[in-house]
Amino acid sequence: MARPDVGLELEQIRTIVRDRDDARDPIGLTRLHGGVHEVYRIDFARGHDPLILKIYGDEPTWIVAKEALVAGWIGDLAGIPIPDWLRVDETRTAIPFRFAITTWLPGVTVRSLIGSPDIDAAYRQMGALLRRLHTIPMTGYGYIVGDGIRLPKPTNDDYMRAAFDQAFRQFRDQGAEEALTRRLEAKLQSRLHLLQHSMGPVLCHDDLQQGNVLAEHDSNGSLRLSGLIDFGNARAADALFDLAKALFCCTHEDPASREPLLAGYGEIDHPEPEQALWLYTLFHRVTMWCRLTRRPGDTSDGPAGLLRDLDAMSR
Repeated sequence: MARPDVGLELEQIRTIVRDRDDARDPIGLTRLHGGVHEVYRIDFARGHDPLILKIYGDEPTWIVAKEALVAGWIGDLAGIPIPDWLRVDETRTAIPFRFAITTWLPGVTVRSLIGSPDIDAAYRQMGALLRRLHTIPMTGYGYIVGDGIRLPKPTNDDYMRAAFDQAFRQFRDQGAEEALTRRLEAKLQSRLHLLQHSMGPVLCHDDLQQGNVLAEHDSNGSLRLSGLIDFGNARAADALFDLAKALFCCTHEDPASREPLLAGYGEIDHPEPEQALWLYTLFHRVTMWCRLTRRPGDTSDGPAGLLRDLDAMSR
């Protein structure tokens, strides 16, 4: 087995695991793919279930506490398993990193199943999963940090107008063409009234895509979701904000995902659902372009592709 990129030795893993359970004897450490954090599966002797070790960077300072907080809010309400946060340690005394130990969930990412004959079943279940998450009410609109909602806004209109203002400031500051920016802002202004219709702030995963949902085949051979992971993006927002983000991310990887996702989600409570989804998708594309263009040395087609999509939205 390859040595982990963070350079941890198995004896260090043994120490942090046995701090809470002397019966577990770790025998292997496997790096898992995906996400912005280093994630490893810890395997044990004598039939003990694996655990997950998640390594966090120095910034943002609140991210470790945030994931544990959001997982606690979700609990059993997702209708499928989510990890239990067993230990959160930010002291850097056991190992030289901030870390969390969580339970391991079975299955493979839905991303790895794209193109399989029964992938539509996974997408329908992802839509239904998102709908269940949107039954979890929040006390205001805003981004979630380690101790709750940061600077909560009382209405969706207040929150999203401020969010759009910030997004377009960054869009300009990072070099977006002024003519494109003005066309998009004109389209935005004509639709801002759509933000006034909201059923209230709900918990939004804000990254429900194929890499953050696990699935496996049951005893009958049917594909079933087996886990939801990664709560680092979560915020309190309008449900359609989250649905638009899921559609944006999932259709980027698999254009065929849109219809089964929407079918699984069910009826959309908005007088102009397609226009509302368009509006939130505009926000997600602008902010994603800003995020990708901040990455040092990124040579992917992501920013260019997003600009093409934004240009089409502006026409």
